[in-house]
Formats: sequence, C-alpha cells, structure tokens
Amino acid sequence: MGKKKASSKGKLIGDVAKIFDIIPDTTRVIGEAVHAVVPLVDKVLEQNYQKKNRLVRLPNMVDMNIREAEHHLQELGFVVSVILAKPHQRYVKRGAGEVVAMVPKSGNVEPGTLVKLYYVSQDVIEASDQTVSLPNLIGLPLEEAQEHLRELGVKPILITTQAQARYANRQTEIVLDMQPKPNVLKSGIPKGSFVKLYYLTEAGLGASQMMNQRVRAKKLDVPTLIKKVPKLLPIKKKTKDKP
Repeated sequence: MGKKKASSKGKLIGDVAKIFDIIPDTTRVIGEAVHAVVPLVDKVLEQNYQKKNRLVRLPNMVDMNIREAEHHLQELGFVVSVILAKPHQRYVKRGAGEVVAMVPKSGNVEPGTLVKLYYVSQDVIEASDQTVSLPNLIGLPLEEAQEHLRELGVKPILITTQAQARYANRQTEIVLDMQPKPNVLKSGIPKGSFVKLYYLTEAGLGASQMMNQRVRAKKLDVPTLIKKVPKLLPIKKKTKDKP
C-alpha cells in the first residue's frame, strides 16, 4: 500500500510540474501576440491622426457668383464642376450667375475633393417664375383642393374613382389620390399643367360599402363552409357484415 501511495504522489507531482512548465510558455505566447498587435494599433491611430490633419476646410459658396466661387475653390485645391440648376419656384428671386447649391456642403473634407456648384442663369430664373411647387392635397375636400390648384395657376381635373371595399369608411367629395404626386416630383411643375384629383361619389361609396359587406360575410360564414366539407369529401358506404 505504501508503494502505491508513493507512486500516486509522484505522478501527481509530475503532472503539476508539467502544468507549471506549460504556463510560462502560454504567458510568453500571449505576450508575443500583444507585442505584435501594438504596432498595428499604433499604425491605425497614426493614419487616423494624419488623415484628420490632412483635411481642409471647404467654405460655403452658396449665394456667391459662380465664377468667383469656382476660382476660389480651385485656388484651395478642389476640383470644381459647374452645373446649371433646373427651374424651380424657389429660384424666382435669385440673381443670374448665383450659386444656389453645392455638393458636398461646407465642412472639413479631403484635399482635391470634387465640389459640384449649382447656379442659375437668367433663362432658369424666368422659367422658374413659370413653375410651381405642387402641395399634397390628399385628404382635403374636393372644392378646397381645386381652389389651391387654381391659385397656383394649375388646372384641376376631377376623376371619380371606382368602388372598392377599402373605401367603405371613406367620405365623399374628398381627394383620395392625385397625379402627379408631389413626393415624387424633384422640381416644380409648369403653370397651366393639369393635375388629376380622384374622389368618391355617393354612388361609389354605396357600392364600396356593399362590396365590403360581402367580403366580411365570406370571412364570417364559417358554419356554412363546415357543412359543405362532408359533401366535398368521398364517403364510403358501410357494408353489412355477411352472416
């Protein structure tokens, strides 16, 4: 028994010694990995620092003369693209050759960044006086929507919409839809343009309510469907057991 205990103790001591032999190696590996990562982190930080210091200030050129703005940005080292803006009502009171927008906006940017300068000419200003921004008229009473369009110099066209179950709870003489839609337009529409206003009549409302009732009745008519199920399934006739 004494020899067995001594042998077990010796084995245990040997295993513990192996563990302690491994620990310094593991610590060394972790230390080496940390030392390898540190230069990478330092490099990233250095790059970010250099990039931040490399940024230059892009000034705001809006409201300036297009030629002066272009020349000034080129002197600062930017690449400039001059673009004639499309007519819009907001340009009516602008001056010819005036910068009305720029991309990107003023701020800290990379040297040599491409800057787009949008400007207006006299022709654009005159055309802008003939365009209007289309408001969203959906949900307004039909008469009020028509009045809005007439004040803008736009011609309304009234179109009765077809009856649908989803219109069962809507009101009559209310704008349900319009074409063109204002949220799709990137610019104004010319004065004198036609705008379609879709609305629901009394007859359309009645038909929509009837359609809605039929849809609801089909959804609620479960007992009838259950009664029809046995008729739809083949039924095997019971055969009498022969004596």
